[in-house]
Amino acid sequence: PKRADNYLTITIRATKLDDLEPSNSQVAKNKIKTKQQSNSKRITMWSNLKLFSTVLLFANVPFQVAGHMGGMFLPMHCNLGLDEVPCVSFSSRNFNLSETVEISCGVCVEMDIAGELYLEQGIDVQGKLIFPASRQALQITTPYVFVQGKLIIEQLLDKMIPQPDKELTFNFVGSDSVIFTSHHNQTFAKCNGGCNLSKKPFVVAGGSLDIQGMHDDCHTWSRLLSVNDAGSPVMNEIETPTARSGCSDFLADESFDDAAAIEGIWDGFGASTTVLNGYISVTGRTSGYHAPRVYLPFECITPSASYLVKLRYRYRHSSGTETLFGAPYLQLVRGKVAGGSDWVRADYVNGRAPVSQVPIDEWHDYETIIRFSDEMANASETTSLSLYLAPYSDVDTIDLEHFELKLAPASAFEGRSCDSLLVNGNLDLFDHTYPFYQGDGVLTVVEDASIAPPGATSFFQSKFRTSKYYSFFSQNIAEECLVKASIYTFSAYARVDSPVARVVSFSLEAGTTTSSIATCPPSADNSWVHCTGNILLTEEHAGAVSAHIATRIHDDDYSNVDVAEVSFSYHGGRVTQLTLEDASGVSDCWGNGAEVLITSHTIQHESAQVATIESVDTIGIITLQEPIYRPITLEDDPQTGVEVALLTRNIIFKAAEDDNESPLDGGHVIIMHTTAPVIQNIVGVESHGFGQQGRLGRYPMHFHMCGSVDGSVVSKLAVRNTKQRGIVVHGTNDLYLDENILHNTRGHAMMLEDGGETGNTFERNLGAVGHGVEIRISDAESDTNPSTFWITNPDNTWIGNVAAGAAFSGFWFEVTSRVRGPSQALHPDMIPNALALRHFSDNVSHSNSQGLQTYPQTGYRPEVLAVFRNHRSYRNRLSGVFFHAGGRLSMDGAYLSDNKIGVDIDVDHSDVISNSVIIGSSNVYQNFVESVGAAAYQWPEVALCEAENTLVGVRLDSFHDGHLFGATGTSLRNVTFSGFGPTSCPGSTVLHVDDSDILYFDTRNSIEEIIVSDDSRKIELCDGEQQVAIRDVDGSFFGEPGFIISDTNAIFAHPDCNSIASSCAAFCPGVCLRSLTVAVPSYYDRGALTLEVSGTLPDGRAITPIYVQDFQTKDIKMPLKESSHGRLFVTLPAGGSYNGRFFLNNEPVWPLYTNLQYEDTEGNCGADFASFEIDEFDSAQCSQLVQNGEFETGIDYWWHVGNLGLAHVDGGANGSSKALMAPNAVQDGGGRWVGVGQYLDTRCIEEGYTYTMSAKVKLTNSVTGDLFQCNLSGYSSDEASCPKATLRFVNNVDGVTSWPSVGTMQQNDNEWNTIEGTFVATAENAAAHAAFLYISGAPADVDIAVDAISFTRTIITSPPSALASASPSASPDVSNSPFEASNYESVQFDEESIRLVTDSSQDSTVLTKMAHIGDLDMIVHFQDRFVSDSGYQPQLVLFFAPEAASVDDLTTNDNGFGPYFESTVVAWMRERVYCCMDHTWFTAKANDMDGGVTAYSGSIAQKMAASGSLRLKRTGGSISAYYSFDNGTLWSQIGNDVLLPANNQTAPLKMGFRIKREWKASYDVTTIPIISSDGEVDPGGNTDPRSSFSDDNTEKQSATCEEGGCVLAGPDYNAIVLSKESFTGDVTLIVKVKNREMFGEGYQSGLWLFFAPEDATLASIPANDDDFRNYAVATVGDKIFPSIEHTWTEMSSQDISGRIDQHGGDGWQNTDGYLKLERIGGNLKASMSANGNGWMDIGEEQPLPFPDAPMKVGLRTQRNWAPGYNIEVIPQLIIFEKVGAAYADVTVTDP
Repeated sequence: PKRADNYLTITIRATKLDDLEPSNSQVAKNKIKTKQQSNSKRITMWSNLKLFSTVLLFANVPFQVAGHMGGMFLPMHCNLGLDEVPCVSFSSRNFNLSETVEISCGVCVEMDIAGELYLEQGIDVQGKLIFPASRQALQITTPYVFVQGKLIIEQLLDKMIPQPDKELTFNFVGSDSVIFTSHHNQTFAKCNGGCNLSKKPFVVAGGSLDIQGMHDDCHTWSRLLSVNDAGSPVMNEIETPTARSGCSDFLADESFDDAAAIEGIWDGFGASTTVLNGYISVTGRTSGYHAPRVYLPFECITPSASYLVKLRYRYRHSSGTETLFGAPYLQLVRGKVAGGSDWVRADYVNGRAPVSQVPIDEWHDYETIIRFSDEMANASETTSLSLYLAPYSDVDTIDLEHFELKLAPASAFEGRSCDSLLVNGNLDLFDHTYPFYQGDGVLTVVEDASIAPPGATSFFQSKFRTSKYYSFFSQNIAEECLVKASIYTFSAYARVDSPVARVVSFSLEAGTTTSSIATCPPSADNSWVHCTGNILLTEEHAGAVSAHIATRIHDDDYSNVDVAEVSFSYHGGRVTQLTLEDASGVSDCWGNGAEVLITSHTIQHESAQVATIESVDTIGIITLQEPIYRPITLEDDPQTGVEVALLTRNIIFKAAEDDNESPLDGGHVIIMHTTAPVIQNIVGVESHGFGQQGRLGRYPMHFHMCGSVDGSVVSKLAVRNTKQRGIVVHGTNDLYLDENILHNTRGHAMMLEDGGETGNTFERNLGAVGHGVEIRISDAESDTNPSTFWITNPDNTWIGNVAAGAAFSGFWFEVTSRVRGPSQALHPDMIPNALALRHFSDNVSHSNSQGLQTYPQTGYRPEVLAVFRNHRSYRNRLSGVFFHAGGRLSMDGAYLSDNKIGVDIDVDHSDVISNSVIIGSSNVYQNFVESVGAAAYQWPEVALCEAENTLVGVRLDSFHDGHLFGATGTSLRNVTFSGFGPTSCPGSTVLHVDDSDILYFDTRNSIEEIIVSDDSRKIELCDGEQQVAIRDVDGSFFGEPGFIISDTNAIFAHPDCNSIASSCAAFCPGVCLRSLTVAVPSYYDRGALTLEVSGTLPDGRAITPIYVQDFQTKDIKMPLKESSHGRLFVTLPAGGSYNGRFFLNNEPVWPLYTNLQYEDTEGNCGADFASFEIDEFDSAQCSQLVQNGEFETGIDYWWHVGNLGLAHVDGGANGSSKALMAPNAVQDGGGRWVGVGQYLDTRCIEEGYTYTMSAKVKLTNSVTGDLFQCNLSGYSSDEASCPKATLRFVNNVDGVTSWPSVGTMQQNDNEWNTIEGTFVATAENAAAHAAFLYISGAPADVDIAVDAISFTRTIITSPPSALASASPSASPDVSNSPFEASNYESVQFDEESIRLVTDSSQDSTVLTKMAHIGDLDMIVHFQDRFVSDSGYQPQLVLFFAPEAASVDDLTTNDNGFGPYFESTVVAWMRERVYCCMDHTWFTAKANDMDGGVTAYSGSIAQKMAASGSLRLKRTGGSISAYYSFDNGTLWSQIGNDVLLPANNQTAPLKMGFRIKREWKASYDVTTIPIISSDGEVDPGGNTDPRSSFSDDNTEKQSATCEEGGCVLAGPDYNAIVLSKESFTGDVTLIVKVKNREMFGEGYQSGLWLFFAPEDATLASIPANDDDFRNYAVATVGDKIFPSIEHTWTEMSSQDISGRIDQHGGDGWQNTDGYLKLERIGGNLKASMSANGNGWMDIGEEQPLPFPDAPMKVGLRTQRNWAPGYNIEVIPQLIIFEKVGAAYADVTVTDP
């Protein structure tokens, strides 16, 4: 409460677990055992007590949970004691069901209705509603359910699911929006006036749910151990046809050996007939029916039976020249009792095949089938029946050599089953083609073992074909065998009589569905090939009214084809019994009628199956009502067996499909603004059709803005057939979700919505069949690409979950750089993508596109390595793991199999893959794909190798800068690969490199302890990768350590490298490679420049020259931004000496500048290059370094500073027409950093030259366009600051960057004003690799226009020699001087004077060695001062300092002058002059008697330029300051005397003087100091304080403490020092930092001081940085970057509303400084100091909520991205003892 008169009363009733009933006790203990407690919360719960809390709130007392806007719904006081209220029956209340049924606050009602209950206006549970365990089946139809009190659905006594007689269903109806109005006793006013909760809502607002729909020992899913095949389908019984009584099976069997024997049976149908030499000949033909005819004994015919015809015929023709005639056909002629005759085509049983013409004078075989009708065999209807052979053409003679017509043998019908779909495929039953037939040509049997395939004696032959489109070899298949899930294996031999190789294929035609069975290898020249294949029968085949196999030959219409040894046998696939890995919680829980989900066993998510249980035996074997497709089991593969999940529950929520206008709107469940201690237990509910597509916040199960719900459980739900999403955790923490099943969802299934959610635990949840939505909530949502687990904050726990198939991703870490939605205001400083991964282990992702991914561009970039442990990701269409645009991610103990890419490292860095197995194509999945045949390649394909798909084990990336983010490359350690060899997809490989968006390939990518356990291809780099370099650390990959590189002339330099065949790669044994960036201007097109590099190795051998270009493929985003460069990456053996030359269009060229930088750190595997020089050639001209400084023709050669671009504007200076402008609007991100600039030709920067800069500048308001007048005398931070010209020199190889000012504004009252100045180049400047001249510094909303820019050079004449030799040749002898100096480079002593001089931005201070007492007088005469042509000149400052001050304490840069120097000294004075004005400004300051500072300023219209005198005095305890222009003859006082505080009026003080540089890099002045006093004293000096921490009184982790201080050191963990005692009252903690070591090139590990709760221990202090700051009472910490002279600081403190963060910093690096954290008078304050004397505040003082609470104090490191830390610290604790209302003296303690 913020006011003392507001109270919160909490009543707690505690019961020992062991005192509960046994079942409840075990339930509670199980929850304790499995509950994952948040390590960021200082809460002890669920230990030995189960807590029941009732909250009593007095009326109108506001209560808000810290960190949540708008507060929370809370239990209502009218429900106090509700658990003791006796319940009444629902029926006894006589509710009016046409109105809202209200269970009143304070009332308990027990449901006793069975059957159906229609609540026309819904139900509002304000009190308590109980559905007892003894309930009967009930369906409640209602538009809504509100719960403001308690809704309890008790657990049924019987565990079995389903129990139809006990089923409880809530049927939500209605298409109108529902308004929820909270109870008048509800203190949270959010819905007092009503909240629109859309249609069909189930709302919990301040109430609690206790829904127990499933017993604790019942499980919702298990992995599938094994299956039992149901066997082939049952074929209908086939009756074997028999001959009629007294008749033979043969109706005709004639070889024409005896003419008499055929008389009366055979004739020529009117033509002449002759029998001779074993054949009958029909001649003299004049009609088409003149042909051999046989009369059949029709009384012996078995009607409808198949009769086999086999004959041999020949055409002869002499009346014409024709040699080819159409093949004959068979015709029946029936004489009818009634008179007349019927003419019937006899060979149309299976359709008459088109036949090409046959040659004359050759014998031809013909086989077919005839079936006779009933009337043909009926003597009462038929008088005769004859059959004749009718030719299609008028051939002269037809000869018939043999004719056979017989009943199909019994062997064609006996023993038939669906085990074998084809009969007589081996010709082992009879020597006839039956039951095969042809749809093209003539099909016969050839009996000749010499030309048959091995093991066969005969074969089928197809001749006289006419088209490739017709089947030449078919057989009908019993339709009842075409049952879903059956797999049949086909085998045959085929050969094509063709000189050209031809392909034969077999297919199944079932109804209108055609499916490929087998495609044979090419056959030519009568060579036999073996054809095999499988087919999986699906719903498309089942139910077909007819089916047959069909055979075709590709691209061939006429060739003869032979087929032999044909079989088509049942292979399995029909599964009806399932045995689970863990049958516990199944046999007594899963029952008849329950539906189960069998997750996908393929790469497609939609391969999941739903089946209904027939029975479950006592050992858990499940029998299904209908067969399913055979899935992959644990017996097949212990790693990848599918899961079986129970979908049915006894409590059901379903949404009626009654909204015709919005069919995508279902019901939704929302628990809103209801926090702990109100607990939700939602167990065992099945929901259908919930969620409302496109509507924010309308999800099947939704915890909305509930804060911490610690103790709440969502368990064993079955969320099915959703309209939008699944289970959504939004603005809610510490929720436990386990064993939930989500099936057939739309959008993300289980998700953290805003990114601020932490401490939630997801354990053993399973989701499958996730589809995208049709309508997104907004464009910011990604539900069109659904994931099973959508993760926006890694600070949660995932254990044992299964993402079993989504259209897009299994686990999707879509973490961004900020929290979104309403949670953003609660976590303004949270950076989700930088948070540590709390816990992720033993999870599974299969049958997705991406198994696990971090995406999109913001990437997941934790400050410490995020380890995904024991993750299994298999059978995903794209990647098993996709790490994108982040870094420091690790897969440890992973199993990755049957993914297109095992691990895809994409624009990611510093990743680790360790202790893992990666399989390309596993034997198990290959066997599965083969078993289903061509179906594997039909949409949606389940085959991995479709569409020329190659498999990759690990794909590394070549797009990032090695020197950024502390990157270290990707490391593979102890990884086993297999399945990337010849039996895998063509072109598969263990390692590959992404060739898209090429930037830089990090030579620190490394592999070690690699096992390739089969004949897998190891690497392939043939996609254009130019500069790959992978280090084989231990030689496990190629037999000896070295580097794998691209086999290109861009990197193949070392003479020991050898090409690797067919890989576009090479291996360099024993070689270490280093990489260097060469940055060039971005205006060159990609690939335009070529850098040729040659040189020698350390052993003197020459390298093969390499030729490097800018190989980047991605366009430069902002090519004119000053930080944009073309980049060439040079990778060469370490330690060598190299020389490069640039070429443009084959001509040598110098590209203006070449900024060099190592991409990796020295010591990675070898030393830096001994030398790397680029030929500069001779400069054409250096008199004018600026190109295009007038802008009349454009803005070429100019870059913009900042992100706002450049504008070519009208109206230049001096009457010119054009100028260049840098827009600087604040709304677009403007600021003082915005400006314009140009890279200068570095060849023209030479030591000792003077450079003169000038430009015209116009400043205008970005909004109004009005002229802006800046403050010429203001600082750079002034709100009206003036722009200035700066020259930035960069030499990244040497780690040197400098920013000398080269021009300042000379006036401010014109439209166009002048910036000008001069600069003298040093050796350091001349050695720089890049020089960038830029103009910036105007405040935001002030545009900078420039024109007439010039930068010229002239040889310096005076005083260049002095500046060039600023450093002395030997150390000076200052033993006799009363002064000491801050350094002896910029401070040079001689016998009479002290020279202060530098050209490299050094700060100089001179201080007396001894302190002086009495009256003090210090005079400093100066002479020979160098005055530059630009800006304010460096100032000479005189000062008096305390006795303990050291010269280092008083030496600061300009940023530290105010906070450190001024706060340390007792008094000081200075002069200030401007380059171009006859004026001098004077200032004097001193501490005064009132505890403040008195300052005097003055000026004179005379310039104290080259010489002058300054004087500072203490006389009688007062300070006075003077100046003189005549060497001290006449003194003028600055202001008046200032009386010092009593302690400084006579105290010993040191005297000194120093330079304040005014940001100049150079100064030169000779001084003659004169001091006088009443005597010297030996000062105590500024010795280090004694540490308050030691082994006796401190807890330590990763730290060593002694009385002299502590050392914090470590590679990859946080160091912590914590006091054992706690302290009350006022506390100050000061830490002196010493000898802080730098690690790497990124942000260094920070040092944090903190106050912690009194119960803090080392173990309780969180490892996560954000959790740590939430945990601590207060913190202050720092962060430094090695190459920037700055220390960033941050203070965090707790108040009633949550954590408050404040930031600070200063322009020095805290490697030897101070930090301070103090609680004084209940307020928190933090500050920093460079010397321990002057302190700079960090933020503002903050009141603490517990001003005198006991606290512990401590130190902690913050890892950031540095690879280690080593910091010496001296922590000193000061506590104040209260005496009444006052404070006693300071006491230094040793806690």
